[in-house]
Amino acid sequence: MAFAIDSMISREKLTEMLSVLSCCLELPIHLLDEKGASLLDAGSSTSYCKVLKQKVFRSGECEQEHLKGGIRAAELGESYIFTCHANMNHIAYPLLYRDAILGIIIVGPFLMDEPDSTLITDLSRQYNLPADVCLSLYDELKGMRVIAPSRVSQISKLISFILEPLMPSERLLLLEKQKKLYQQSRINESIQMYKGEAAPDKKQFIYQKEQELLHKVKLADLSAAKAILNELLGYVLFTDGGKLESVKSHAVELTTLLSRIAIDDGADIGLIYEVTQNYLLQLNTLDSYESICFQLQEIVESFVASISERKAVSRNAAIKEAVNYISTHYTQPLTLRQIAEVVGLSASYVSALFIQKLGLGFREYVNHVRIEEAKRLLTSTQYPLSQIGMAVGFSDQSYFSKVFKKTVGISPNQYRQGPNQD
Repeated sequence: MAFAIDSMISREKLTEMLSVLSCCLELPIHLLDEKGASLLDAGSSTSYCKVLKQKVFRSGECEQEHLKGGIRAAELGESYIFTCHANMNHIAYPLLYRDAILGIIIVGPFLMDEPDSTLITDLSRQYNLPADVCLSLYDELKGMRVIAPSRVSQISKLISFILEPLMPSERLLLLEKQKKLYQQSRINESIQMYKGEAAPDKKQFIYQKEQELLHKVKLADLSAAKAILNELLGYVLFTDGGKLESVKSHAVELTTLLSRIAIDDGADIGLIYEVTQNYLLQLNTLDSYESICFQLQEIVESFVASISERKAVSRNAAIKEAVNYISTHYTQPLTLRQIAEVVGLSASYVSALFIQKLGLGFREYVNHVRIEEAKRLLTSTQYPLSQIGMAVGFSDQSYFSKVFKKTVGISPNQYRQGPNQD
């Protein structure tokens, strides 16, 4: 059989990667094809499994068990921990192309608890094993690798982190598929909710939900915006019976409203017009309500990202203006309200910006600027402490000394007399 994933991944690279992973995890790793046949092995198979294959299981039985685990992993789109028919644990990771399984990576076997005789007893009952085989299995079981469940979970994540880049384009498709399934489940929950309630006035309800959605988009609150969108879509599908043209009509209307929000927020009108026209053209080509719902979700994500980016630029500009103002006015009395007026924002918002962007509260930052200048004056001039304190914006010498010691760790006098401890 041809090595189907050769066209996607270098055989040499894959062999090296699985060998390194097997060595680090101290576990055997097997690569199977889409039918469960072995393609590549890294690390030595356990003696326990060798005995089972030779004396207990039919040819190909283990590979079919591994294939089942791989199929389940493919359905989930991520690594999957499973227990085989020999009560051994494994981790399966799927290599996919256009939803088709090209290969399955199996890591294991291993145990998640210290082995005891019940494992062999269960196998003996199921397969009617003779005593000598049971004794042989029990001896080999003692050497089986034991990994704590919490560590198995971390290993599973590590395998995903390492192997995901092998099929980057397919990973994107899987993530998109997962997002679509998640959205449809939320929409279906919304539909079920409306079935059990008295239907509100349609026009009023849709208008209310649209306003809530636009408000969340304007705040760049993506999680809340998506939740309201799915609730709104569920209501539209419920009341209109899932009619494609009705869903598409609401999507077009909502896209237009979102573009106006972006323009009101300061986005370039020409750019938003062009982007919106592209979105409307895409919506008109879709032929299922699922694809329309998902496209609309991506449109919401796009507008939220755009608004969030502009807010970030605005925040950076505001904090820069505030810092520049303080650097030229620190010798004067400064208040948070005064800085807020300078940058044109509320005092509470400016206060939050200082903590978020600079890691200091407003008053702490002003004192930091003043103390830095005081340190310079203490080492480069002979002015009295009282004059230095006043020169950098402290009206009280006692308070100046207190803030200085708290910030620098020593008093102003000690700083002046000793070596520069900056």
